Amino acid sequence: MWSSSPPGSKSALAALLLVAAMVLAGCSGLAPVYGDNGLNQRLPLAYSQPVTRLDQIVIQDLALRLGRSSSPEAVLVTVTSTESSRDLTMTDVRTPRGEREVTVRVSYTLVAGDRILGAGTRTATAGYATVGQVLANEAAQNDAAERAARAAAETVRLSILADLATGAAQPRQ
Repeated sequence: MWSSSPPGSKSALAALLLVAAMVLAGCSGLAPVYGDNGLNQRLPLAYSQPVTRLDQIVIQDLALRLGRSSSPEAVLVTVTSTESSRDLTMTDVRTPRGEREVTVRVSYTLVAGDRILGAGTRTATAGYATVGQVLANEAAQNDAAERAARAAAETVRLSILADLATGAAQPRQ
């Protein structure tokens, strides 16, 4: 086989590329975003005890994305959530299948010592279908409520970041 490159130049080029990749990998400064050693551990936040399953989902999502601290100086995040569902269609036709929607409303408060750093309420919705079987309907409603709680947790996370960035504290009443 005929080649225009001198013998050994391909292996030298491969070795050079390998060394360049190793040098660049050492300079990248990659760090995990989530978990115990993640970049989000910069926020000293503590969370209230969940009362409902949806509270637990929201708090777990916030702790994963924003971090958790056991420091006494940590900002306390209190979360309460409620769930409601409704029919999406109105009809007189009786069918076993129905379209429904769950709305999850999450209220949060940020407290540091005797100051309220932020508070608000966010909502999210998720749809589901009923099929005339009680167990399947309950499972579909629970799944939709969990999806809506995760979506609401994302908007709460962004609101918390905004509240902490502005730093407009108000006296606690």
